[in-house]
Amino acid sequence: MSLFDSFKLGNIRAKNRILVPPYNDGIAQKDGRVSHAIYEHLMRLVRQGAGIVIFNTAYITQQGKSHPLQLGIAEEIQLPGLKNLVSHIKAEGVITGIRLSHAGAKTSERICGEQPIGPSAINFGKDFDLSRPFDQDDVEELCLFYSHAIERAEEAGFDFVELNGAQQQLLDQCLHPRYNNREDEFGGRLENRLKLACDIIKAMKERVNSRLMVGYFFSIHDKLEDGFNAKNLKTMIKILEDAGVDIFHPITIHVMNKFFDSEETLLEWVSKYTEKSIIVEGNIKSTQVLKEVLAIDKATMYGIDKALFTRPNWYQFLQKKIAG
Repeated sequence: MSLFDSFKLGNIRAKNRILVPPYNDGIAQKDGRVSHAIYEHLMRLVRQGAGIVIFNTAYITQQGKSHPLQLGIAEEIQLPGLKNLVSHIKAEGVITGIRLSHAGAKTSERICGEQPIGPSAINFGKDFDLSRPFDQDDVEELCLFYSHAIERAEEAGFDFVELNGAQQQLLDQCLHPRYNNREDEFGGRLENRLKLACDIIKAMKERVNSRLMVGYFFSIHDKLEDGFNAKNLKTMIKILEDAGVDIFHPITIHVMNKFFDSEETLLEWVSKYTEKSIIVEGNIKSTQVLKEVLAIDKATMYGIDKALFTRPNWYQFLQKKIAG
């Protein structure tokens, strides 16, 4: 399987396996609309040869906005810009996704307009405000916010959405035992700590009748010291798959790091537990690392670091180094 071969993701054909992950998250307009900077950044990469693009992390409600210039998919005003950019990207034969996010406790009233919510009372530091634990009404609202967001994503023309279950955002806070000390159905056991994510995924899939694929972006390295092990990973993937996840996107500090006292990377571990598509990402900033992860041959798409994308004629450079 070559990096440059076309492949099918669901019912759509991508021209290659090179994926542009979100890495310029603070360049939208103040009201969350697509900016000229986002347009130029993504169009440059697709015109040069990328096969799949995941748009910048987008907030699904003002309550979940994490920084002032974050992209939004929370309001109708944000739709035209998204729709316009998606149509231009798809005209280049490129698959498009968007990462949907809620900051949870990792925001402040100054940015999101109210006291932040989280699984528990959390304060991430002086730039953030103490969160209040979410209640059942909040859960119902969150499912609605995410359902409306996937509806807007479909209207804008995206091929898939990806839930942000990493980067200390709300769903990641729920999973982490250090941030989630609840004693109800959303806390304690791993299944409970994933319940909010599963409720949201089911609500989203139902809203669009499963027409859009749903991916899940997640990190486990910060949970290892709290006892997260291979069995937990297997359970987590099964729970998320049963809820409706179509694409798994594990992120690691470095893609070739070994996990669970073994000689296997996180990509290899994830591939043991699912037949679904996998996006691999984690410091792929040299052709040597890219060759190493390609040799594992377990990923569907390869999220490349901006260090490679900023090279002049990066696509030809990769072809020469990888294929040549």
